[in-house]
Amino acid sequence: MKKYLNVAKTTFNDSIQYATSIIFRIGGFTITMLILISLWNFIYSGNDNLINGYSLKEMIWYLLLAEIITFGSGSKVATNEVKNCIKSGNIAYQVTKPYSYPIYVIFKFIADTFIRFIIFLLVATTLGLIFAGPLETFNIQTLIISIPVFFLAVLITGMTRILISLSSFWVEDSTPFQNVYSKIILIFGVFFPMEMFPSIIRTIVRFSPIYGVSYGPAKLVISSSFTLFKEVILSQIIIIIVISILISIVYRKGARKLNVNGG
Repeated sequence: MKKYLNVAKTTFNDSIQYATSIIFRIGGFTITMLILISLWNFIYSGNDNLINGYSLKEMIWYLLLAEIITFGSGSKVATNEVKNCIKSGNIAYQVTKPYSYPIYVIFKFIADTFIRFIIFLLVATTLGLIFAGPLETFNIQTLIISIPVFFLAVLITGMTRILISLSSFWVEDSTPFQNVYSKIILIFGVFFPMEMFPSIIRTIVRFSPIYGVSYGPAKLVISSSFTLFKEVILSQIIIIIVISILISIVYRKGARKLNVNGG
């Protein structure tokens, strides 16, 4: 464990030095949010009623909270670094080292994400207070129960990205799969809450990583429900276990493929 923590510490220090590069992404994030906030303002214009149980204020906060995870966990460690390591053949050296390469990458991802996530959280909170106002349901309990949920959401995002990147053992480039995953999360987890979809899609979302990555954390802050907290945290734990098993299987098969091919 100590060697993984040392890796995380080194990555964290590096991320601080290059934190200014995130400023360019903040511009893109802000523009995207302003466009989407304007869209929802137009949809709700002249309509004081709820849409699928959401008021305009709740919809704006849901959008911002869900998008924080998408932008905040946009580290390239779990995508380009893993993909390039496999494509270049450097993975052959990682396989022989006295640590688990997937765990090594996860620790790097979390460390690299920390500063990024905090910055986007501050930006999103500012936008929310300006364009929607404070949530009346938000309190200290909500803050406390949201911290582990958002942390696990970021962890699931990193693990899913790593799993997709490991497909580079067999395909030339895993980037198209990463792009498909991003679009699915945006459409079914960020742009629209689960309640906006037909029942069959809601069921699929409920039992997919989307629930633990975007919908669950954002909905939890809006509803401030301890019952929902237990549902979301249980779902996230199950997702982490399943993805961990899949990563282990795929990585072992990929390493075996290297050995068979003399890599």
